[in-house]
Amino acid sequence: MMAFLAESGLGTQELKARAARLDALILDPSIAGSEEALRLASHLAAKAFETKSAIAKRPKYEFLLWLTGKTDIRSALARSAPKDPKDILIVVFDEQKKHALEALGAKEKKKPLEKKADALELEGISLSRTRN
Repeated sequence: MMAFLAESGLGTQELKARAARLDALILDPSIAGSEEALRLASHLAAKAFETKSAIAKRPKYEFLLWLTGKTDIRSALARSAPKDPKDILIVVFDEQKKHALEALGAKEKKKPLEKKADALELEGISLSRTRN
């Protein structure tokens, strides 16, 4: 998994359609405050597939469920949908970064994601599937 901030000249609907054809997600940058949060969601998604406890059938959607703290893909997609194509977070799974940027009509921003996460952000991700 690779993640990077970018901007695209395409509309939001076109971005979603192209991302669906790739093994990628187009997200609002506010959904993940750091690389650490993204790595945790990726780790938990991989672990869910290993233990056969995954909710989603595709790893990218399992990742999204963990990242958003949701248990259904539609609400996770709605919560993480980008509001402005000029400010997007691209998360790529098993694809080359250059290919994803070209396919999405995007260019990478120079501003990197934060390296470290807020403790509450990580706690929210890791506890998102606990039941009361």
